[in-house]
Amino acid sequence: MSLLPALALFGTIGTPELLIILFILVLIFGASKLPQLGGAVGRTIRNFKSEMKDGLAEEPKATPTSAPGQVRFCPHCGAPVGDEGASFCAKCGKRF
Repeated sequence: MSLLPALALFGTIGTPELLIILFILVLIFGASKLPQLGGAVGRTIRNFKSEMKDGLAEEPKATPTSAPGQVRFCPHCGAPVGDEGASFCAKCGKRF
């Protein structure tokens, strides 16, 4: 059995389906709560977009060079870094 016909059902959402979904939302949350719910969703999307932009704008920090045999430590959590060529901490997962 092919999944293609089943996936095609998701692309056919029209006006009647959207009205049914809106009616169900009004029944569940009530008409007075829908603007608050929409505002919360909008704030969440805005926060997510701004965090994504901030994350992309940050440049990776230069890795300090250490002398051979000297142990490096993660600047975020203080864990010792075993591999000299590592750019991520094995304990906290952050880039250094």
